[in-house]
Amino acid sequence: MNAKKKIGAVIGVSFSFLFVTMSFQNCAQQTDFASLEEVTLNGGSVDGSNSSVSNKTQSDIDGAPVDAKQTLESMMSLLNLKSTDINMGTVNAEINYRRNLLVPQNDLTLVNSPSIIATTSLAGVVCQQAVNKEKKGPRDIFKYLDFAKGPGTYGKMGAINTYILMIDRFWMRKPSSEELAFITQAVDEYYSTLDSAALGKATESDKLAVFICSGMLSVPESYLL
Repeated sequence: MNAKKKIGAVIGVSFSFLFVTMSFQNCAQQTDFASLEEVTLNGGSVDGSNSSVSNKTQSDIDGAPVDAKQTLESMMSLLNLKSTDINMGTVNAEINYRRNLLVPQNDLTLVNSPSIIATTSLAGVVCQQAVNKEKKGPRDIFKYLDFAKGPGTYGKMGAINTYILMIDRFWMRKPSSEELAFITQAVDEYYSTLDSAALGKATESDKLAVFICSGMLSVPESYLL
């Protein structure tokens, strides 16, 4: 399978994992997390007793492990988020919950099902911060959605155009025909879960934005070179 088809396939897998992650987030809990070194991405780290974690390669900023810190920084950069734009306590909590499942190096061959689940879960938290930011100010990455109205107002094209905008912003290219097919299928399936009442609820626009954003950020092409 060539690189483009591989990325396209991962997009479809990511959407599937997103549904699993949003519904069964607690199932991915790891019982030894309490013993790990806690990451605080905006202010150092707290020592723990797990030597395998303590010996991990550290970045020279803030003491966070390279995998967790760089993944988060990549997501924030793509969404044009600064630390002042987000609730770092919420983000740090998610990082500590998922961080030893994240891809440890900039290598596509290390991507696996657990790492995609962990990345998608982290992406969901970061995307919610982006939604909160754009609800307060001018819309940018979510300009085709209307957070004051339900998904029925702007319809499926609003969602599809949001995907296309993110592909252009995240990957600096246009979507392939294969990727557009995945996108259209994902949007169709998402809208099929909404009844007439949900289509008119503004809160459903928040959920749709997080759904789209999380799926896009969890694709390895978004955070691996």
